Amino acid sequence: MPFKASTEILVRVEGGVELRGRLNRFLAPITYDSLVRALPLSGALAFTGGLAYFQVEVRRGAEKEAKKVEPGDILYWPTIPALAFVTGQTIPPVHAVKVGRLESDPSILKSVKPGSRILVSEAAEHPTSS
Repeated sequence: MPFKASTEILVRVEGGVELRGRLNRFLAPITYDSLVRALPLSGALAFTGGLAYFQVEVRRGAEKEAKKVEPGDILYWPTIPALAFVTGQTIPPVHAVKVGRLESDPSILKSVKPGSRILVSEAAEHPTSS
């Protein structure tokens, strides 16, 4: 089954936090395919530096290591392995792969308690009127 060039995602954290984002295949095609195939992903949120992350069952190597990240970037962190959201200025973790971007303000994740449950799923497709 061929994958789309990008996949819109919905990120829900217990306590009512909800963000939207997009995974982009061109950033790391093999990692993207693995993550999209594994959706929905869930876990317990943890924090370090400018990252909010949770462990995932996807096992991949570092396809295209990110050298620079910005708040809002979505990373796959193979060392743990985890899906991570950049919430502030930080140096990317070793071997982290940029896989997408949040469309919502990532700083809201800083208000979430460590250990809160997170669910990342494909956003329901909405028809566009044109």
